[in-house]
Amino acid sequence: MWAVCSRVMVKVGLAKPHGLVNPCHLVKPVSATRVTGRYLTHQSGLPCLPVPPLQQTCDRYITALEPIMEVDELKHTRELMEEFQKPGGVGERLQKGLEKRASNTKNWLSEWWVQVAYLDYRMPVVIHSSPGLVLPRMDYSDKQGQIRFAAKLIAGVLDFKTMIDNETLPVEYLGGKPLCMNQYYEVLSSCRIPGLKRDTVVNHAKSSPPPKHITVVHNFQFIVGEDGMCGANYEHAPAEGPPIVALIDHVVEYTRKPETAQSPKVPLPMPQKLHFNITPEIKKDIEEAKHSMNKLAQDLDMRVMVFSHFGKNLPKAHKISPDAFIQMALQLAYYRMYQRCCSTYESASLRMFRLGRTDTIRSASSASAAFVKAFDDHSRQNTEKVDLMGKAIKAHKSYTNMAISGQAIDRHLLGLKMQAVEDKISVPDIFKDSAYNKALHYHLSTSQVPSKTDCVMCFGPVVPNGYGVCYNPMNDHINFAVSSFNGCKETNGALLAQALEDALLDMRTLLEQTPRAKL
Repeated sequence: MWAVCSRVMVKVGLAKPHGLVNPCHLVKPVSATRVTGRYLTHQSGLPCLPVPPLQQTCDRYITALEPIMEVDELKHTRELMEEFQKPGGVGERLQKGLEKRASNTKNWLSEWWVQVAYLDYRMPVVIHSSPGLVLPRMDYSDKQGQIRFAAKLIAGVLDFKTMIDNETLPVEYLGGKPLCMNQYYEVLSSCRIPGLKRDTVVNHAKSSPPPKHITVVHNFQFIVGEDGMCGANYEHAPAEGPPIVALIDHVVEYTRKPETAQSPKVPLPMPQKLHFNITPEIKKDIEEAKHSMNKLAQDLDMRVMVFSHFGKNLPKAHKISPDAFIQMALQLAYYRMYQRCCSTYESASLRMFRLGRTDTIRSASSASAAFVKAFDDHSRQNTEKVDLMGKAIKAHKSYTNMAISGQAIDRHLLGLKMQAVEDKISVPDIFKDSAYNKALHYHLSTSQVPSKTDCVMCFGPVVPNGYGVCYNPMNDHINFAVSSFNGCKETNGALLAQALEDALLDMRTLLEQTPRAKL
């Protein structure tokens, strides 16, 4: 625990790594009283991630490009795609290689994804990858309260870790189907080692010391402020937001339990101050790192907005998915600002499958484009606008169901590209096409991370001229975090946040003032 600038930074590293090993396995339980085999049986019974049919992905790729591409650009991409999927062609060859890989692995994507999405990524992770989390203000306002809360927070994290190790953490379900719990093990049982040719995530299953001269970056940091403001950040490679939020929910609830004074059974030794030998070279490196960090922080504009007019209960009352409603409001807000639709990323969980991580929900669709273009057109009737809203929401729901079932396009396309690299053949032209770069240039990078705690997760944009938008829909309000870069003249987080608030209110007004059939 360090006291820095009236804050306590709690660095959670619960064991030491034993070397560079495959991170994708479960931590060995440590308790003799564990529920034997509970997690192991559950994990082994999960289905493997499927490889979608080639033609299905090719067709859906073209459909996904329609709202964000010009007609002539799309014509060229169609020609490339037809060539790619010819019988006996390169697409068919890569598809067969991917299917073979799937038959020989627990998850054909997981190892590639961690490497490509996180470990090979060369931008500073603190802004461009690692999410942060803002907690509600805690009930203390002095140094003693700060230290007491930090101690309870650490105890809460250890309590959560004990449930993981003892295999007593409840298995999560979606639609009656169990979800993969591997990310819970990874987030508190692995760390990232920077500075090597290829960064590595190592597992903490054993407790021998790490190799010499390697810096260990632990996954979790909690920041506890003296004024009651608290938060956290974490290294993204081991886990997505929902397992992190589940841990946060547990920790916050744990800290609210009444304290019971207990005298230690044996006298505790006095804590000893740790002395660090900081050479001039190390001090210089620290100063350079601090300077770089400050430049990054100053360039990031992070707007946390509490939308207090309504929460997820309102769309539910209209039989609308709250997530789809918010996503369509984002599409409308962006269109009002830029008069165009953009490539939009929304995170979809693949945890119904073994070692599943995420795929992409492409919220910008032809249906959403028709809706946002009509919304402010005074020549269109409200009944037509509501009908277009219904079609856009239906399209989003359809793509969401497709994504969580392992049938979305983005990870499949990545797999085909990686298979070409694996087979040492030339990367097909569809991946060199400007359309592919445009499809992956997410001006809107978004994620819903619901929580019992009234908190919000946040992350930076994934492209220089983009936005990061994370949201937590509560019953009667919605917490948003909207990020952009100050150095980009095209973007403005405050304006997008205001446009988003206006869009949500205008969509509510449209629903409440227009008689309609069920959406």
